[in-house]
Amino acid sequence: MPVTSPWPAEADPFLSLEVLDDPAAMAWVEAQNARTRAAWQGGARFEALEKRLAQAYLPRERPVIPSRWREWAYDLWEDEDNPKGLWRRTLWDDWRAHRPQWETLIDFDALGKQEGMPWVCAGIDILYPDGDRALIQLSDGGADAVVVREFDLTRREFIGDGFAIAKEGKHIVSWIDRDTVYVGWDAGGKAGKKMLTRSGYPREVRRWTRGTRLADAPVVFSGEFDDISVEGDYDPVEQRHDIVRSVDFFDSYTYRLDPNGAWQPYDVPSHVAVGAWHGWLLLEPRLDWTIDWTVSQQTYAGGSLLAIREDAFLAGDRTFTTLFTPTPVTSACDWTNTKNVLIVSWLDDVESRTMLWQPQFADGAWQWQSRLFPARASSQVDVSPVEDTLDDEVFVDVDDYLLPPEYWLADLAQSDLQQWELLDRWPTQFDAGPLTVIRAHARSADGTRVPFTVIGAKAAIEAGTRKASPCLLTGYGGFAIALTPQYLVGSGIGWLEQGGIVAIAHIRGGGEYGTAWHVEAQREHRQRSFDDFIAVAERLAADGFTSAAQLGIKGGSNGGLLVGACMVQRPELFGAVVCEVPLLDMQRYTLLHAGASWIDEYGDPEDAEEARALAAYSPYQRVQAGVAYPPSLFTTSTSDDRVHPAHARKMVARMEQQGHANVWYLENTDGGHGPGSDSLERAQYDALVYRFLWTTLAGTW
Repeated sequence: MPVTSPWPAEADPFLSLEVLDDPAAMAWVEAQNARTRAAWQGGARFEALEKRLAQAYLPRERPVIPSRWREWAYDLWEDEDNPKGLWRRTLWDDWRAHRPQWETLIDFDALGKQEGMPWVCAGIDILYPDGDRALIQLSDGGADAVVVREFDLTRREFIGDGFAIAKEGKHIVSWIDRDTVYVGWDAGGKAGKKMLTRSGYPREVRRWTRGTRLADAPVVFSGEFDDISVEGDYDPVEQRHDIVRSVDFFDSYTYRLDPNGAWQPYDVPSHVAVGAWHGWLLLEPRLDWTIDWTVSQQTYAGGSLLAIREDAFLAGDRTFTTLFTPTPVTSACDWTNTKNVLIVSWLDDVESRTMLWQPQFADGAWQWQSRLFPARASSQVDVSPVEDTLDDEVFVDVDDYLLPPEYWLADLAQSDLQQWELLDRWPTQFDAGPLTVIRAHARSADGTRVPFTVIGAKAAIEAGTRKASPCLLTGYGGFAIALTPQYLVGSGIGWLEQGGIVAIAHIRGGGEYGTAWHVEAQREHRQRSFDDFIAVAERLAADGFTSAAQLGIKGGSNGGLLVGACMVQRPELFGAVVCEVPLLDMQRYTLLHAGASWIDEYGDPEDAEEARALAAYSPYQRVQAGVAYPPSLFTTSTSDDRVHPAHARKMVARMEQQGHANVWYLENTDGGHGPGSDSLERAQYDALVYRFLWTTLAGTW
């Protein structure tokens, strides 16, 4: 019996908007931009807000916290005169002594002006241990595609006959030694397609030797067409070659180069990530992992972190030391390292925690010793190595919704972990005195308890004095990404100071509560993310924080899909929608840019069962004529080569065809998968968004 497709039988009338360089499509974009800017950009108040946001995003007195590389401190400095940035350096000891002598290496604004290109620095890889060469990745307007050039740090110039890839592509390049690099090459054209995966990323690793043509570089490893990507890496400190073959967005196989020059996979399932450090393997199962071997059967929870000596593992031993086991209220963990200390971080009920581990060899056996790193209540504390080849110093970044970020220095070699040295703090950008933060919960459609955070004036959100206010609700709910506290610079100025409140929904699909929290809204279960978000919106109105007419929702990328789907499903619940760089056409998303790489998150529209789940919520197919949708602003970027701008283009075109008048569209040329390629562009964009939201939800401007 034939399977009936859940997708519309008629042809898509707006397919031409998927062609980026089509003159008719670009004329449509320009007309939409002109209409939107005429309505929401300009005027004294707008210009004042834009200027203030620009100054807040790039304050001249902001902290300079450089990255350390051996004896040098490197920094990418941005200001109003240099929005694309100056790459510069000074001696680390001079910076620590508060007498830096900055030497400009690359002026990216001047480079772009000279070459007539809006170059954005997309990556810098300095040759270890020499330190006099770097591989520079340049992006046109913030796109994921890059060109690659080799830079001489001593002469402060690009090397004409060095390692260079002039044609833009999603290249992956890293040093092996001074005269050799690993390259994942996107050659472009028909020949180049054979080098790429279905998702458009390199599936070959080449070993490229100086003085030879890249096309002649031998392919040392090849993945499969349906993989996401393949990447080669050499660690000069550990002196090991590895290849990671990503088979889907979350899972991968790791290969090591054995003494005979052959690539050998580690004997673990694809959902178990493999890392190496000082002779140890560090294994992270994403899902529950049961191991049967000669001694016993053992199951390790998804989200755990396991350690074992590499030589023992290769000999068949499976006696792991468990360094982290998740609970129902913790996230999975992340790890990094200093020279001698393993730093393991996670969220405990959406509050950050960090454990320090050190392996010690005594009495003929290895033992791991742990110490809990100090936390800050209600703040996000991120601990990262300063220079892991030298010592155990760490940067400690403390972030909060209402308090400016603080940057500290600590030494994990010391016994007293409370001894932090304050390096600097971000200048205060808005008056947080009247404001407070509240944590609350909503019940989703299936009874799941969903946390959310509300930020606003005490008198507006605390019980007893609460009053309905214009509310901006945001969320993400995808790819196991957790939303954690960060200083609300833009919304503090553009929203909270105006009298609005901000709400953040920590919904399923995210990573706040580990693997299960993500998996419960993955693939055919995506509707649970939308149900969670809708439940938070209903709770905000029911508890008097806001009303439907005053409730705006805003989300980008996967968050754009979130707010687009919720708008279509519950239009009466919202007063305004800002849908940024979104996925919206779930029938064709796998055919657009990097969409095929997200099949494991959303499902395959070509699979009959999964297509039914996708078609049930796909906003582009579900939006209807005759329904009163809230005023909506869809935004994207022509240079976004991750999520195709056609998602937003086609949604607006369809809604206008259906007769929806209060629909707006803005497509910036630059910015890639974001609101702008620099902070000045972001300030203008944010000012327009806040004007649209405040006018729509509060009725004034």
